[in-house]
Formats: sequence, C-alpha cells, structure tokens
Amino acid sequence: MEFEIPPPDRVPFGMRAMKTVALADGEFDATERALMEAAQKLFGVEVDIDGLDLITPQQLAEEITDPQLRWQLGHGLIVMALADGEASTAEFDQVREFADALEVDSEAFGTLHKLADHHFMAARVDVARHFFAREKILERAQLDGFGWLAKSVATLAGLSEDKQLAARYQALEDYPANTLGRCYAEFIRSNGFSFPGERGSPPEPIILHDMTHTLGGYDTTPRGELQVLGFHAGFRKRHPFTFLLFGLMQFHMGIRITPLTKGVTDNLEPELLLEALARGAAMNIDLTAMWDPWGVMDHDIDELRQQYDIAPRGD
Repeated sequence: MEFEIPPPDRVPFGMRAMKTVALADGEFDATERALMEAAQKLFGVEVDIDGLDLITPQQLAEEITDPQLRWQLGHGLIVMALADGEASTAEFDQVREFADALEVDSEAFGTLHKLADHHFMAARVDVARHFFAREKILERAQLDGFGWLAKSVATLAGLSEDKQLAARYQALEDYPANTLGRCYAEFIRSNGFSFPGERGSPPEPIILHDMTHTLGGYDTTPRGELQVLGFHAGFRKRHPFTFLLFGLMQFHMGIRITPLTKGVTDNLEPELLLEALARGAAMNIDLTAMWDPWGVMDHDIDELRQQYDIAPRGD
C-alpha cells in the first residue's frame, strides 16, 4: 500500500472529516476517539479533538487535493465508520459523500454499504473475492491441477496427509536457531498448528500468512491477528485494503470470514493497528507476491528484517 504522511497543515482537515463520520450516528465512541488520537500521533500533529469543527464534503475536497492523500483519507474514513464495531447507514452515507467529493472510489465502499444494510453474507463474499489466499490457492490449482486442490481439501479435513510435504516442513525444526525456518517452525508448534501436509493443515499457500506473523512478530490472539492484517495491508500491492476489512470484520465486528476462526468483537487497538500498517508500508517487498520463503529459510531472521526494511515494533 502506498502510504504518505500528510503535510502538518492538512492533518486537521482530515481529522475534522473523521470526527464528522464518527458523529454521523449521533455518538462519539471511545474507540473512534482512540482512532483519531492514534492518527494524530502517527502524523506527528497534535490537535484538540473536542475543539474540532465538523466539515462538509466540499470543504474537505477544497483542502485535500493530492490524489494519494485523498485515497488514504477516503479509506481511513471507512475504518472510522467501523471503529465502533458496527456500520450504520448514517455513517455510510457520510463516508460516501466525502468519497464522492474527493473523487475516490474502490470496491471497499460497496462492502461498507452492504455492512450498513446488514447484508453480511454479501460483504463476506466481497472480502473473500479479493483476499490473497484465494488468489494463491487458485494460482496453485491452475499450476498443479484439480488433484492438488482435492488433496489439500482432504488434508484440511483431516482425511489424509502428504507425508513428503510434511517432512519437508518438519525438517525446519532442526534448522539453526534464529533462522527464518526455525522461527517459523517454533511459531507453528508453539501455537498448536499443523505444518503443510500434516492432517488438519490448510493449503500450503497459507504459510505466507504464518511467515508474515513470524517476520512481523505478531501473535495469534484476535488483537494480534488484527495487527498482522494491518501489517499485510501495508506491504500488499493488490487490493491492500481488503486485509483491513477482513481484520475489522473478523476480529472487531464479529463477522466470520474464515471457516477456521470464529468471529469475535472489540479487538481494535487503533494505535497498534496504525503502527502495523505503517511498518508494512515501509517495507520494500510484498510477502504475498513473487516471494519464495524457501529461498531464505536458512537466513537469520533479524538480517531478513533488515533486508526487507521491517522496522522494530514500537510496543
């Protein structure tokens, strides 16, 4: 995701828009306030949130003219609309008016509309359609055929195992300490997960998500998953905002996206999410595209973080 820090004199206008969306349903939720506080910390500009006036879409468009800043703000307002754990029609209408004035459009606004109308199944389909796992699994199925897909489904269901594939991953447990392979293996075992090929394991392309956990240093609690999805969004080039929608719906709004994990609520920590997004955006590589972890499994993980421009976590 392209991410640009706005000039200090533009920040108050974006903050006014965030407050306008937050108050569209008549309430200023604590998480909405926390999101504004996190944004001003990220941008290095302190504003008096309580003293901010609301802003009209036309006023905002006159003050925010840079296309990249418009794109960021338009999508940031979607996050604000979901920060209180639900999408109201009033908040969607306000976001849509701002997006139209800023001349920003993406499939994310359609998903927000479906959430506001409580069309949750349609919203889930929107997110799943653009999520990297679907893309990677389809790519692998086209390469290796229906047999690979059928075998992966059977393995996930615990009906069979791929001993050769599993052995390749199990060997990572014997890699030298602090190598990517060893750290990944420790991540899998410490969380009670299965290596690809073992019974109950997801399709092999899902390792890219687990590798992101490993390199980013995020745990698998609901809050950790929401942060790692923000991290994903930062470095992802195609449909990056899908990761944030996935995370907010699955881990903050309680709307189940993945069949492997129940939907849960109230896990948005705005400051940590924005930090994860910024960390990912600063990277020089998209770990979900054209990256083969097997080429660097024996590399020291700290050296890889340096090589990929993964900054240390601030928390």
